[in-house]
Parts: sequence; structure tokens; C-alpha cells
Amino acid sequence: MRDFSMRRVIAVFRDQYVTPADRVLLNTVFADGPTQESLDECMRVCDIESLGAGKCILLSYLLHDHPELRLSDSDGPRVNGLITYFRFANMKVLAHFSKTGKAFNRAGIPMLLFKGAAMKVLRPDLSRPMGDVDVLVPKARMDEAVRICEGLGYLHYREESRHGVDFHTEAESAVDVHHSLFDPPGDARAFQDNLFARAAPRRAFGVDFLLPCREDLCFLVMTNFTKNLREHTTLGGLYYALCDCRFLQKDKKDFDWAIVRKNAADSGKELEVRFAAEFMNAVVPGTVPDADRRLPAGRDMEDFCNRIVFEEEYLRKRQRACQAIRVVDLKNRPWHFGKRILKFLLMKKLRRVPAFVRWYLETRGGEARNAH
Repeated sequence: MRDFSMRRVIAVFRDQYVTPADRVLLNTVFADGPTQESLDECMRVCDIESLGAGKCILLSYLLHDHPELRLSDSDGPRVNGLITYFRFANMKVLAHFSKTGKAFNRAGIPMLLFKGAAMKVLRPDLSRPMGDVDVLVPKARMDEAVRICEGLGYLHYREESRHGVDFHTEAESAVDVHHSLFDPPGDARAFQDNLFARAAPRRAFGVDFLLPCREDLCFLVMTNFTKNLREHTTLGGLYYALCDCRFLQKDKKDFDWAIVRKNAADSGKELEVRFAAEFMNAVVPGTVPDADRRLPAGRDMEDFCNRIVFEEEYLRKRQRACQAIRVVDLKNRPWHFGKRILKFLLMKKLRRVPAFVRWYLETRGGEARNAH
């Protein structure tokens, strides 16, 4: 059988998602003691046009924290202006949060801010791309929150998610209102109760809200990191997760990894958190120090990695093939194309059965992926 150990799987995924130029960028940005020479070498290897604004903003953070460093006359103005650009670009999103948040305040609905908006509160000088603002409200107040947002004119497709509602206008995203942090929600009441209990009251953008403690935010960053990696959603945000995880540890001298580990146990996300820690350390060593002791892998990690490989190599391929089937083709050849759809739906259901996944990888694995 092929090697699907955690470190092997992570090495393959790292090579797939982190280019050689990205590695040079990350090594420069996250170096303990960046120098002008290392920055010059980075700019020699990395083309900022190819990297794009979403990655180049990491260079803006580096220059913000180390004003003694300089870029060339050509690269400097474009990189230095990114923080200002995203600060103004995010004003629309934050205006939506201000509008809905004030309405929630008037109704007495408590809300907890997390993800990018929470980091914006903690680091107001370091803007980055924001698609929307994410808030968590008590499940008992969710229907009321939905009615308030509808009354403000926001649109939504509530049936698309079991853990929250994505409110938007005709032109742009606005606010994601969650009653659970995970989909499917599961039984994470103890975790969410503790999340609210540890959160501190804050005020920003004209709204009163609760801000999670640093450990809770780090836990949420790590679970979202693994989710995005597995589901191929907002892969560009993987590098922001590295920034957030490192910042949150430095921002609190007595940062307590036991809280992160307890969150993972209470929410059933121990494997996701451990996988995130291992992936982060594979990309930027030391992001999660002493991960083996602080976030032990657990007995089911092999099955977890098997499922990731199964979804990545086989299930996703069938999903793309089914999505490409046209209605007319299904009508003209119902058995041929219907069988493909049924196989995909069956595999999607059976991916939660470790014995099936192990059998499938052993018997249908084929050639090993090319890893460098």
C-alpha cells in the first residue's frame, strides 16, 4: 500500500500548493532576523506581478515591521501601497458589518466576531483582503438575526448551509451570520459556550461585539486552514493563516496551547488542528512549536489522512466529471451518465467509512503521486 502517513501526505500537498517562489517569499517574510540581503534575494527570485497582491501584501507587512528594509524604486511603491489599498477596499464590507451589527445591538443579540474581521480589530494597521465579515450568534437568536438582516434589505440562500447564513447584496458579499462554527454543526455546545465565556467585550466600527481570546482565535484559524485546504476554498488565505497563528502567539506572552487542545477535543476537531499544525510547520518551521506534545496526533490520524487522499485524488475527480454532464446528455443516455452520478454519490457517502476508504486506496490506488 502507498505511504499515506501524515507527513508524507503533507509533503505532497505542500509541493502542490506552495511553489518554489512562494517558499522563498515565506522564508523571507517569516525569518526571525530578516536582512536587506535576504529581501534583495527574495525580490530577485519572486516576480511581484506573478505573486499577485494577495501574496505581495506579506512583503508590505515585513516592511511595516522592519522600516529599515528597502525595496527597489520599481517595486517599492507598488508593494508599500497595498496596505492602504486593502484598507480602502475593505470599507464596503466593514460598512455592511456596521449596519447589521448596530441592528443586532439594538435587538440585544450578542455576537462574536472571528476570522479576518477579528484580526482587523487586533491589527488595525495591517489590512488584507476581506470578502465578508463573520459573526457567531446564539442559536436561539438565529431566526431573529435572519429577520433583521432581511429587513435591512440583504439577500441570502439559507438552505445552502446548515451552520449559518451568507447575507449579501446584488453586487457583493456582506456578513456571514453563524449559529455554529462548523458544518455539519454537530454537538459543540460546550465549546461554543466556553468561546462566549472567554470572549472580551470590544467596540469597533460603531458596533459592540465580543472578541474571542487569542487561543480561541488560533484554534479557529487552524480548523479553517484545514477546511480550506481540503475543500480547495480560498487557498490564497492559507498564508494569512500563517500570519495569524504566529501573531496570536506573540501577542499574548502566556499563550496557552492547552486551551487550543481543549477546544479541539470539545468540538471533535483534534485531527484537523493537528493536521494544520503539521502543514504550517512544513511550510514555515516553528509556526506551532513542539506540536507533537502540544497537539498530539491521535489514533485516527491515519484514517484522517486516508480520507484526505481519497477525496483529493478520486472523489473530487468524479465530482468534476459529474458537474460536466449536460442535461441533454443525461436525458439521451440516462443509464450511462446516471451510473456515473450514482457512483459519485455512493463514494461521497462512503468516504466517512474508514474501512471502505482503506480498501479503495489499497485496491484502486494506482501509481503513487509524483512528490518532490
